[in-house]
Amino acid sequence: MKYLTPLLLAALLSGCASLSRPQPEVQLADIQPTGKATLFEQEFEVTLRISNPNQQPLSAQGLRFNVSLDGDNFARGASSQPFSIPALGNDTVKVLLHTSLSGWLKQLGKLAGNHTALRYEIDGTVFGVGGLGDMPFRSKGDWQLPGQ
Repeated sequence: MKYLTPLLLAALLSGCASLSRPQPEVQLADIQPTGKATLFEQEFEVTLRISNPNQQPLSAQGLRFNVSLDGDNFARGASSQPFSIPALGNDTVKVLLHTSLSGWLKQLGKLAGNHTALRYEIDGTVFGVGGLGDMPFRSKGDWQLPGQ
């Protein structure tokens, strides 16, 4: 009996470990201004390419994320629109992104330094993934500047 409890605990923990799924991969595919801007905030429509490394489709209720450019916080976005990504596949999702004037000013200073690309990092959470709860994600990449 004293060996049964540790065996049951080990079986339970290994069962929970098999429920964990690899994180989705999220990359910046496109960014377009919406034309909505004030002195303090600008709005863009961002296209995110979401890749599902899992063998089951990824159905989600929405997502929230932050974008950093060259290590500086730049923007934030969120969507409550449900989406689905096929198993071992990818698709794009359009999301509104909001930037601040201070974020733009930091980036303009860097662009004056003859950068041809900006290093970006996206981190956030995909909500309501197939009844398993929320799934965090973090991705990095380079965004080539237009005309470079």
